[in-house]
Amino acid sequence: MRFEEIIWDIMEIKGALEDDSDLEEMWVLHKINQYRAAHIVAEYAMTNEIDPVWLQRIHKFKWIKTTAADDPAIIYNSVTLGKFTLPRTVKLPEDMGTYRIGGSGAILQFEPCDFNRLMMKVEIGEESHGEYGYYSKVGDVVYEIPYLMEGSAIIIAENPLDVQINDAGTLRDMTFEDQYPLDPLLAQRVILDVLTKDLALADGSITDIINDSQREFKIMKDEQQIARPSNR
Repeated sequence: MRFEEIIWDIMEIKGALEDDSDLEEMWVLHKINQYRAAHIVAEYAMTNEIDPVWLQRIHKFKWIKTTAADDPAIIYNSVTLGKFTLPRTVKLPEDMGTYRIGGSGAILQFEPCDFNRLMMKVEIGEESHGEYGYYSKVGDVVYEIPYLMEGSAIIIAENPLDVQINDAGTLRDMTFEDQYPLDPLLAQRVILDVLTKDLALADGSITDIINDSQREFKIMKDEQQIARPSNR
């Protein structure tokens, strides 16, 4: 499903019940992202599994060559790391929102470790083992060894619009016409969350509008197919 389809359903239902002229698309997108993240956290807590539809790939970014002269976090003058700032990720246990860090060709993969351990591995010359290097994430900043010029990542972004997409070999910013990284079931719950919690629309009124055959919705279906919002 596309960004615009989720926004369409929210606007259509709100407009059918109240004046929707006060709704701004960017505010609606912010709320969609907020509830998407909350539902992903809840789903992961229940299943301990990552749904592939949540994931987005960051294609071929440039690592910044970084030393102690550039970054006070690097305490050893002899250390050279690669550095890159990721889009903010959904906060999951063991930082599973940062699902994978690798080389640009995804041949060399990086294992996560804390920053002090990363420094230690450089000091003792254990920068890689086999096809694996190491990375440490401090806030949104990722440090990696061994230093490579280019990298790639797979993440669960808090705001999917922060991640560029590969369009026939050309990287471009995402738009509302692109696919939104969420499955239809959770998308329905997100729509209901925005309508009931933020716009204070009655659940029964929403159901009546959805069941109105004269209206067309992109995500929301009739009563038998609606994913009711959970109490989590």
